[in-house]
Amino acid sequence: MASSFAQVRQAIKTKVETVAGFKLVPFPPNYFRRIQNTIAHKGFTVDMPTSSDGGERMRRGLTYVSSTVRVIFAFRLRPKDIITDYDLCMNAEEDIINAVLGPVQEIKIRYNRSTRDVPDSMEYMITTLEFTILHTITN
Repeated sequence: MASSFAQVRQAIKTKVETVAGFKLVPFPPNYFRRIQNTIAHKGFTVDMPTSSDGGERMRRGLTYVSSTVRVIFAFRLRPKDIITDYDLCMNAEEDIINAVLGPVQEIKIRYNRSTRDVPDSMEYMITTLEFTILHTITN
């Protein structure tokens, strides 16, 4: 059975929401961090920036696709507990990775990498998790 791009993104969103306290921000992924009100403690977005041929032979009515999915989230760093919160953010990162890698029908998920950034204000740590999703779409 095929999984559309929207269905893949929705499946990842649902998995992240199972991690305590994480809530989807109500803005498009490209606006995360660009405007101030997109940043909230444990606010996240799911971005699907690229998709390409999945490298497998096409079957009647199905196309194999490899999609990059990024989960981007903010974690507040309290002024007097920055180092503690930095470590707590990395623990939350592992929780999200484990949640996303849990079994899902119709798609295969592979973790690629994480990037972490603390802006000059040191108010939040922004973490980006990147996954490769192998799925099929109907043609």
